[in-house]
Amino acid sequence: MTTSPSASNFSLASPDEVLAYIPHALGFYPRNSVVLLIMQKAGLAATLRVDLPAGHHEPSNERIWVRQLVSLVHKVPQADAVFVAFYTEQSPENAADWPPRHKLLQELVAALMRGGIQVRDGWHVGSERWHSYFCRSEECCPAEGFALPDLALTETHLRMVVAGSAPEEQLWDGGGVADWPNKDAVRVQVSEMLEGFSGSASRVRFIDGWARLLDADPAVAEQGMRGTDSVCGALLASLHDKMIRDLLPYLAGRGEERALQAFREVGGDAGIGEAAQDFSDFLLGAAGTQPDWERMDRLWFICRDLLGVAAGQDHAALLCLLGWLEWAKGRGSSALSLLKAALRTDPGYRLAQLLLRLLEAGEMPFWVADPDRAWHRKLDGRLSA
Repeated sequence: MTTSPSASNFSLASPDEVLAYIPHALGFYPRNSVVLLIMQKAGLAATLRVDLPAGHHEPSNERIWVRQLVSLVHKVPQADAVFVAFYTEQSPENAADWPPRHKLLQELVAALMRGGIQVRDGWHVGSERWHSYFCRSEECCPAEGFALPDLALTETHLRMVVAGSAPEEQLWDGGGVADWPNKDAVRVQVSEMLEGFSGSASRVRFIDGWARLLDADPAVAEQGMRGTDSVCGALLASLHDKMIRDLLPYLAGRGEERALQAFREVGGDAGIGEAAQDFSDFLLGAAGTQPDWERMDRLWFICRDLLGVAAGQDHAALLCLLGWLEWAKGRGSSALSLLKAALRTDPGYRLAQLLLRLLEAGEMPFWVADPDRAWHRKLDGRLSA
């Protein structure tokens, strides 16, 4: 679920503008998906995308899918209405029935309305055309639907592009990051640092190294990370330690002082206390505080860059961290893609397995559904006229 900018910034009165907005809200073009635009009174609060169940699923499994989807909608405070779009890439020529998945749509609409959620409209978006599930009038909604608009020419798309948004054709799985020229030298540093690892003292040095990068100007941090083999080697070597790896999101989201206190408590030096509990709650998305999103974004970019020198276990760790950060932002689809990539790198990587279970159960951080605490994508340009 992605927290959306204010609806007042967009002209979403026409179908073309709605269809153009959805890929920007998600960050990618949806396929085989249901997309829900979730409303709070007259405002657009969040955008939710979930895979459609396979067509061969039993009715009981589809009912479970419907219940889970309705539960996710209710996690948005004061949600009172939704707009539903089924993306199937089907056409009348290749569909078993028409409109596709109309029975599933009817079940979803009925469940939402029983839960007090009004359904403003429901659309099917196929490979070449779209149509409304609700409108049966040939005068305004012909049975064959309408041709998909050229989204690139819509006002919403142009505004979002000017503001810095660029939806991907498919979900990013961590691939496509070019190897650094000094990758071999960095890998030598990783091996040497792992051989010299000496417990708590080494952990504190590694944590301090990450903290300094997160505190620095991003350009300065990148220069220091790329310019010194030993600095980069230390970052990657630290990811082989489960405690440090798990602490990094908390270090970014809550700051160094708090992270070190949690480290001391979890390590047993100070006994389990309030910081350790907050650390645990934070990783599970149950913390009552708002993450420091600027530092969280810095951690995301550092992890992404490090993929260019990562290998094996530290590569899997980076993909897990990126997956957790996407989940924390409410971008569950992107998180799933990254976590599955981590398991392709290391099929037995335990953290990826655990995080996947969390996402597949439909869990999301408490702050995602709260517009005041949720992550909001920073765009360079102005969205309003």
